[in-house]
Amino acid sequence: MLSRCLRAGAALLLAGCLSARQADQVAGAEKERNAQQQKKDPNQKEKASADLADLMGGPRLDQAAVERGRKIFIPTCGFCHGNDAHGKSGPDLVRSALVLHDNKGDTIGPVIRNGRSDRGMPAFSSLSTEQIADISTFLHSRAADVSNRFTYKIGDLITGDPRKGAKFFNGAGHCDSCHSPSGDLAHIATKYEPVELQRRMLYPAPNLIDLYLGKQVKPPAPSKVTVHQASGEEVSGTLDHIDEFTVALHDASGWYRSFSRENAKVDIHDPRAAHEALLPKYTDDAMHNVLAYLETLK
Repeated sequence: MLSRCLRAGAALLLAGCLSARQADQVAGAEKERNAQQQKKDPNQKEKASADLADLMGGPRLDQAAVERGRKIFIPTCGFCHGNDAHGKSGPDLVRSALVLHDNKGDTIGPVIRNGRSDRGMPAFSSLSTEQIADISTFLHSRAADVSNRFTYKIGDLITGDPRKGAKFFNGAGHCDSCHSPSGDLAHIATKYEPVELQRRMLYPAPNLIDLYLGKQVKPPAPSKVTVHQASGEEVSGTLDHIDEFTVALHDASGWYRSFSRENAKVDIHDPRAAHEALLPKYTDDAMHNVLAYLETLK
């Protein structure tokens, strides 16, 4: 358990030191790792939640009480507040200040028993103190799941139109100039969950966070470079280094070559450059449409 706490603590510390995009990558990678572990161990989510509670100094939730509360909440309250307590015709209880400050029903108990007739909420006076305490525990578990970015599961991500996504893929996005649905992208939707697929679509470069989490990382395709010298000679190869003054490469024969940039033109082909160039051009609709299209490639 200590090792899991230390790993979670390191991930949280790392996330706090990185950019928002990198922090999201930490969370996404950690969630994927947790998902794989949960397949091997069904109790992994409960253990992860308990470890995080220990790490952050919060209370451990009684999972039996959570389950009892869920079974009471869904048929009694779910028709208004949603089965996940995120709200329906009634308000979102996961973000409710009344719920967040509740302790075993001390603040939500009177509301449940007496109802709120002015807001259309009936009274549930038959619920016992123990049942209300279980409902409270269930609601606290929902709030904990939302606040824990390492276990929170993003739902309903596939909202786009795959036909429009295919049109963008083969048209304005020029994605088909590098990728093929029957080639490198064949069965891509079976390899990655939608959240990870979207991350790879937007930020295809592997990162140190993946290595830190022990994931198998495929090395990125190397950048290619062509140096056009003033003499008219052109030399192409795999880029090794470039700065303001020099460019270095390995040519097709494996020889290391270095050139001054003072009188040379340098053309670089980075496989990731097209993805980066699309970022400021994506509309929300285009991004979701392309993801929906990629999800059809199973």
